[in-house]
Amino acid sequence: MLLRKAGQKDVAFIHALLLHYAGEGILLGRARVEIFEFLRDFVIAENENGSPLGMSALHLIWENLCEIRSLAIVPEFRSQGIGSLLVEACISEAITLGFEQIFALTYQTPFFLRHGFKEVSKQRLPNKIWADCVKCVKFPDCDETAVLLEL
Repeated sequence: MLLRKAGQKDVAFIHALLLHYAGEGILLGRARVEIFEFLRDFVIAENENGSPLGMSALHLIWENLCEIRSLAIVPEFRSQGIGSLLVEACISEAITLGFEQIFALTYQTPFFLRHGFKEVSKQRLPNKIWADCVKCVKFPDCDETAVLLEL
């Protein structure tokens, strides 16, 4: 398993995987233009043949606060530890960049709790709420859980 920063050639994969999980109501889909805009945030997990198996994004929110976004694994490769590797990569990058907190909004709360995150109120994340959540179709009735890890 290899983890690498996403490149322009990965946009179609990222877009398709997000659309797949958006169709299931698990993740928010993103327009291709938005994926290009945030391409530097993404990490790709691929097998030894170079086929992408999953992805995650580390998005910088504000002083000392960053977010794990768009964590998704190709369905037939779920439950093989790929998600854990991607979360660990995001945490490592956040530490390298000097951030003190990392959070996620998720439907997979137990997964994040196993990685040391704690469930928190979304009110602890005002910069996220007013920068991104207000643009979401689920706002203000978001049913995701906020989880936070102190680094």
